[in-house]
Amino acid sequence: MSAATIHPTAIVDEGASLGAGTTVGPYTVIEAGVEVGEGCTIGPFCRFSGPTRVGPENTFESHCSIGAPPQDLKYDGEPTRLEIGSGNVFREFVTIHRGTSGGGGLTRIGDGNLFMVYAHVAHDCLVGSTTIFANNATLAGHVEVGDHAVIGAFSAVHQFCRVGSHAFLGGFTVATKDCLPFMRTVGSRPARCFGPNSIGLERKGFDEDRRRALKRAWRHLHNPKIPTAEAIGLIEEELGDRPDVRLLLDFLKSAERGAILSRG
Repeated sequence: MSAATIHPTAIVDEGASLGAGTTVGPYTVIEAGVEVGEGCTIGPFCRFSGPTRVGPENTFESHCSIGAPPQDLKYDGEPTRLEIGSGNVFREFVTIHRGTSGGGGLTRIGDGNLFMVYAHVAHDCLVGSTTIFANNATLAGHVEVGDHAVIGAFSAVHQFCRVGSHAFLGGFTVATKDCLPFMRTVGSRPARCFGPNSIGLERKGFDEDRRRALKRAWRHLHNPKIPTAEAIGLIEEELGDRPDVRLLLDFLKSAERGAILSRG
């Protein structure tokens, strides 16, 4: 693979490193402490700040801000990090911030994610792999997003909340509690959960048996006649041996901020 190709108008600090086959577009700035892996495509007018490590085969369209300092008044310039995996696509004006010392010092992005126009990931967020962030999807600080989740356009997730694996957040959702894995969460203050994302799960290869088990679990959670704790017990008894349901139960039990449900 050939050496990196840098447009004459781009500025790459001597303290940065670029992998073989990476291209850097016009007027992009890559600062010291940034490591970019092989085969990345970086478009025009992007800015990379460090310490930031970018894996191979990532694509950054124009005007991305990657690894900027966190938007936290307690931040005082201490060294924190951003780590990005491989094969991600970052479209125009995406912003990804480094961590804070109080939040573990690390923002991490997995592999194969798509961040559409103006998506934002704040400090200390942990994003899994194969997720989709639609236009203007926004994470506050310290948010965790599981693999294969979809964050709809103009949606916002409150700090310290979690979005479970395979979760689907509809457009304009405001999530101030945890969003259940496999489920559809939609709405603004309050957001509501509408049960399994059946179409999305089918598209991802979940067979009818797996989808049926999640629907049965949801019927208990959705039943307004029984308390949530009792519903969890019933699900445990009937379906606790099913891996997807087990993940759902573990997620519910570990929800420090509570989880978004709709009861009746």
